[in-house]
Amino acid sequence: MKIEIPEQNGVKESVGSDETALNKEGDPVADLFFNLGIDIEKINPLILRKLRLLNQETNTFKDEKMAIFIARALFNYYAENIPNKKFTDQEERTILVGTLFTDIGKTGPRNATPEQEKIILDIYNVENIFKPEETTLLQFINKHFPDDAETRLVTIETIEKVARNMTMREFYNLHSEWTLKIISGDGVPLEAVAAAATHHMLEGINPEEIVGKDGRFTRYFGDNVSFSRDDKLIIILDKYDAGRRRGKLTHVQAIELIRNKIKGNEQFAEDEEFEELLDNLDTMIATSETIYEN
Repeated sequence: MKIEIPEQNGVKESVGSDETALNKEGDPVADLFFNLGIDIEKINPLILRKLRLLNQETNTFKDEKMAIFIARALFNYYAENIPNKKFTDQEERTILVGTLFTDIGKTGPRNATPEQEKIILDIYNVENIFKPEETTLLQFINKHFPDDAETRLVTIETIEKVARNMTMREFYNLHSEWTLKIISGDGVPLEAVAAAATHHMLEGINPEEIVGKDGRFTRYFGDNVSFSRDDKLIIILDKYDAGRRRGKLTHVQAIELIRNKIKGNEQFAEDEEFEELLDNLDTMIATSETIYEN
């Protein structure tokens, strides 16, 4: 039996009837939803399918689970050591749920075909490429998928903003906007939608300009009214885990990488929230060998 979801931009979203089953055996996505207290029945099945694709085809879902683990450890660290600045329940929920959805856009846009999703996932599975700012999508595809390079290019060039002559950095930067469009208005808590979509603000990626010049969100995202501590921690956690797993960096190197990213951004170079979050994450992990193991 199939559940038919209304067409989105001409593409019909269709999933199996057990797509939202909480007790589906061996389903890490359903397990994590339950663990985080997310009502899976309220989430668009398209979102669940895309998260399951990430889990099946990439390491991204595992990265998000690791970031959630570190976040919870940091919440405890604040509660025990800096109780006057401990995270509120709303902040914790925004961080945990937002982290889960940050990279769902790595499956491609909301209306991507299965063929397009597969190609885009294949692209993201090639990690640590040399000079993404100088390498074009054409060069990348020809190098890593020579047997059917042209077919792959033609297939994904029908996606808005995707072109063979774009740089890989430009291609990677699209996934924040894709994330925003995938999870907007489909059961994901509004506060977490904003947090997930802004996880590359340090690179200046502000999808649909949802963060205004005054730091306030330009759209309604529930209680998340401005780009603040919860959104910033998601960025730090995302970059820390990327540096450790994909970059094979030590703890000290990963912290320094993030610090340099912050200092290199004119808007956030003197941001005290970013600095305090990073300092406390540094101290917590440096003094506990069991927080991050890879």
